[in-house]
Amino acid sequence: MRTFFYPESMVVVGASPRKKNLGHLIILNNVRLDCKVRLYGLSSEEGEIAGIHVYKDFPSLPEIPDVALFITPAAAIPDLLEECGKRGIRHVVIESSGFSEFSRDENDALEEKILKIAERYGIRFVGPNCIGIVNYDLNLVMPFLLYKKSLPGGRVGMISQSGGLGHIYLETLPENAVRPGKMVSVGNKLQIDETDFLQYFLEDEATDMVVVYLEGFKRGRDFFRTALSASKPIILQKSNRNPLSASIARSHTAALSASDDVVDGFCRQAAVIRVEDEQEAISAVKILQQPLMRGRRLAVLSRSGGHAVITADACSQYGFDLVPFPESFFERLNTLYTRRVIAPQNPLDLGEIFDYRIYARIMEEALKLDEVDGVLFNHVYQSHYESDMSKTFLGELDSLVRKYNKPAAVAVITDAAETLELMKSFPVYTSPLAAVKALNLSATYAERKELRDARGEGNALSFALPELQGRLAGFIEEKRHPLADECIDLLRTAGLSFVRSIKINQASDLEAGAVSFPVAVKLLSSQASHKSDVGGVRLNLPDRDALAQALSAIRSSVSEHAPGVSVEGFLVQEMAPEGQEFFVGGRQDPVFGPVVVAGLGGIFLEIFRDSAVRIAPVTPNEARDMLRGLHAWPILQGRRGQAPRDVEALTDLICRVAALLVDAPQIAEIDLNPVFVHAAGRGISLADARILMSLKD
Repeated sequence: MRTFFYPESMVVVGASPRKKNLGHLIILNNVRLDCKVRLYGLSSEEGEIAGIHVYKDFPSLPEIPDVALFITPAAAIPDLLEECGKRGIRHVVIESSGFSEFSRDENDALEEKILKIAERYGIRFVGPNCIGIVNYDLNLVMPFLLYKKSLPGGRVGMISQSGGLGHIYLETLPENAVRPGKMVSVGNKLQIDETDFLQYFLEDEATDMVVVYLEGFKRGRDFFRTALSASKPIILQKSNRNPLSASIARSHTAALSASDDVVDGFCRQAAVIRVEDEQEAISAVKILQQPLMRGRRLAVLSRSGGHAVITADACSQYGFDLVPFPESFFERLNTLYTRRVIAPQNPLDLGEIFDYRIYARIMEEALKLDEVDGVLFNHVYQSHYESDMSKTFLGELDSLVRKYNKPAAVAVITDAAETLELMKSFPVYTSPLAAVKALNLSATYAERKELRDARGEGNALSFALPELQGRLAGFIEEKRHPLADECIDLLRTAGLSFVRSIKINQASDLEAGAVSFPVAVKLLSSQASHKSDVGGVRLNLPDRDALAQALSAIRSSVSEHAPGVSVEGFLVQEMAPEGQEFFVGGRQDPVFGPVVVAGLGGIFLEIFRDSAVRIAPVTPNEARDMLRGLHAWPILQGRRGQAPRDVEALTDLICRVAALLVDAPQIAEIDLNPVFVHAAGRGISLADARILMSLKD
């Protein structure tokens, strides 16, 4: 992989010496930027481009180049790749379009052909349909777009599925006081994909953080595993967030763990910083160049009282604690500025101080405090007479940040022209809210990284796998999904405990003592996706007579409202003890593999959609973090006289369902709803289960 970023020589195939086609522009661009790589062109006619010789064929080249860059019609790629293989060129960048991005049916054969050629010769290639690689340490720019010259030594690596987004990042990062290092546009990622490049950047000593733009994952589970062990920040901008799916409503699990929810879950699990757009990504890069916010205790210094109030509102919104300044802090400030115009509070209004010589001193005194994890400074000023003093002040901040190992975000509130000028040289923000959001990114990353790094091992869960696998094989052979009673039997094999139940066809089938009244009765039918939709559930039946009447009522309801639904029996269950209703489930995600989902259950499941998703398996720490992220977490903790619920039992259930999905991939989806969570120490009760098998047509 390193050869793609640090080649000693490169040939641009398709660079015309006579007309300014895209290949011609690539060579011109590299010459203009003083590229440190030996360059050659290759075209149907010989010539020169800005002093770079263009050859007619591969044998004429004076050496075997480290990298060949193709910018030719797609149909020509297989023959060119074959020629590279014969000549010993093992690294290729295919910028040409005209593959599956246009018509998958027509171009699958072409893509398959180049994959086979690459495999035969051991060629690694990037693309097709991309703009290639940029490495500012060598001034190497493979894109056909023109770039400004950048200083070497940038430590931000970028992976972009879109050439246009990669280009925007390269253009806008320098405008925000960030020096880019390397960028790769992966395009169709037919062979090398985002996970390969993520692994490279995480190992690259010249890269401190990675920015990733993706529209879809090629190997989602591998990307997750790579991110899980990352020592560097990963910032992800993931678009294509709401793909429609005809099968998404097959179960609650599918509806509550759609692809974008899975991405959110894995980002939290692996401490990946997910951002909404390029501006938020750039804010993340700026703040992560500073030490991390190791807590949420913030000191706010402001040259404007109004902006101090705005900042306090934003701090409350993002969960920051505006800790009181100790008296010793104000005693030190009195040695810097003797007029008593500063109200002793946080935020600290500096509106009456105009002596720039002491702003950095006040900032330093705030950063010194053990009670403070970071500082926000609202710098409100008029540029026509304070510009030079402001730049001097801002120039002192980096050394203070490094000295005290804490972040300091500066919100610059001045005229637009001055702001744009400052942003090129200093990592400032354009409003108090933007600064607070940046500090929140830092604090959140630190919190999630600590949780990820201390995730611990999962429970050593033991399933009766031979028995379980045998039953699952039977359902697959019969090409059907198990009924509710069969689901319960399956999940008992996995160590899950359900309320006592029995299958009957009529009330007289119920033997004395089989269950204790009151009971619930539920329809068993392979044609009823959700029993309640066809009137197939009755609760709190006090005796046999009530049970008989309920069975008759269910049959009548099905006959009237769903005449096509078969009645294959009934499941009679003891009523579960009182408990808060939650939901636990999981499914096999086509990109990330097994995922587990949990949230508020019962009738609230679809109303509030309060759920959390993680990649399976999960450790107890991760399962607890799922629950802590729910709006319903205070219910589990106990509020307004309610007893705390058995979080540990619910955590164990989440871990078991996750492990089961890993060990039994034949299970496409599991729904456990409701899960009754009892008071702390009293466990949980499972009353219903639904399993969908992975059945092939």
